[in-house]
Order: sequence, then structure tokens, then C-alpha cells
Amino acid sequence: MSCPPENSSQSEQRSDGQIHPVAKSLYILPTDERERKRLEIQNEVLRHAFGDRTVFAPIKLHAGDKVLDSGTGSASWLLDCYNANKDVAFRGIDLKISIFPELDDEQKQQIHLDAGNVLQLPSNWTGEFQLLNQRLLIAALSQENWNTALREIYRVLAPGGWVQLVESGHCVSGEATRKHYAMLQDLFAKRGLLFNCIDHIPNILKDTGFDNITAQRHEIRVGGAGDEDRMTAKARESFVGVYKGMQNPVVTMGIRTEGEFKELVEDLEREWESHAQSKIIFYVFIAQKPPASV
Repeated sequence: MSCPPENSSQSEQRSDGQIHPVAKSLYILPTDERERKRLEIQNEVLRHAFGDRTVFAPIKLHAGDKVLDSGTGSASWLLDCYNANKDVAFRGIDLKISIFPELDDEQKQQIHLDAGNVLQLPSNWTGEFQLLNQRLLIAALSQENWNTALREIYRVLAPGGWVQLVESGHCVSGEATRKHYAMLQDLFAKRGLLFNCIDHIPNILKDTGFDNITAQRHEIRVGGAGDEDRMTAKARESFVGVYKGMQNPVVTMGIRTEGEFKELVEDLEREWESHAQSKIIFYVFIAQKPPASV
């Protein structure tokens, strides 16, 4: 996940040689070793739920094509896609680089990981990429940010290129989950984040100029136990971990006390364990930048 900024006067020099602003982020999750491990589990869960697919867009990548992973985090998706397309050039960006993986010499030939911001991509990337992937920035983007991000994504895609966006919707379970989601809505509203981004993304894509917009709905089970591959338990661990990571902003902003927050998360985890039908709904949005006119 990348961390789009609020206003600030700091700056940094990136690999394009230009000076770009760096600013305080709206992002509400930590960026540390624990989060890196959680992201690895999350990637495994999502890959399983998506049938081992990394590319949803109807595109066949060829040697020399370029792929951008926005908000790459621990680069899990990027590495999966690279392993299936080793002659394609990959670039991953995130404002926080502390959990980037160490690349081996072979990977370094085709993969470049940089500090970067989807709200202000380098000017010399215009029309560069055949595919852009972005996953789970619900906890990072305001509505204005979403408008800006998709304009920037449109700009850096080559004519005929594709974007794929993976975002989470609601969780189906019981009363503890409903209480927890009410708290999240409060947190997102006070932070200026777009909690129901899945309802807005199709229209923003259309208004930005994208064609061939589709949405796929996926259900990921987090309830019950006894699954042979432990994927349900891993999903529950990963997504409860997301909520545990929100403790600091929830407490700091006065939404709940530390004790109240911990009790709510514990109730949520118990409910998911005991309700076998508990599940989280995810959406994959796919859209194409129109091909160049002949």
C-alpha cells in the first residue's frame, strides 16, 4: 500500500532526477516488519481466492512490456507477476520503502523498486506502461486523492493499456462486525478517507476517460475453522491484523480508548471464529485506456 500525502514542505530526489514533495500521509496502517509479514500472508490469501491469477485484465504481456505496481508495499504481487513474466520490465513504487524486499541479481535486471507517489508520478512516465496494478488503498486515499490517482494512472498508461484495482468492501458476519465497521466509518470520516470507495471507483474510471470498465466480486471466507489448507485461518489472521494496526489512529483521534478498541477487536475475532459464514467481499476493477486513433 502506498501512502498519499497531505500538505508539507519536505522534498526528496527520486530516480527520475526531479525533486518531488514528500508529505504527511493519510495512511492509517503501520509500515514495519510485522506489517511486512502480514502483507505476505494477505498476498497468499488473495492469490488463493483469485485462483492464482495475478493479471485480471485481458492482456498478454510480451517481452519488453512495462508493468507498474502502485503502492507495492512488500512487492508480493509484483514478484508473483514477475515469476510468470520474467521478460517484462516491472517497477514498484511506495512512499514507504522500509519493507521493500531484497532483490537478487537476476531480479534486479527486470525489477526496479522506488519511493513514489501515485498522486504525482514522474512526468517522463507518460504513456509508458501496458499494465498498472494497485491493491487495497482504501486506507490511504480521500475522494479527491482517488480522482487524482486515476488521472495519473491514465496518464502513465500506454494507449490501449490496462489498470486493475483490488479493493475491499464489507464483511458479512454478526453484531461485533457491525460495531467494528461503525467504528471504521468514524475513523475514515475523521481521517478524510473514502470508506465506500468501491461505490465510487467505476464512475471515477469513466469520468477519467477509461473504457471497458468491469468489476469482479470475490468472497473470502474468514469464519470457522478446520480448513485443510488453513487458508480461512490465514485470512482471519491477516484481516484482523489490519484492524489491530489501526489502534494508534483510533485512540489518538479519540474514537475509542485503548481498552475499548482492544475489546472490540477481540469480539470481532471471536465472532469470525464462531460464525462459519463470516466473509469479506472484495472487488477487482478493470479498465482500459482507449487505444490510439489510427
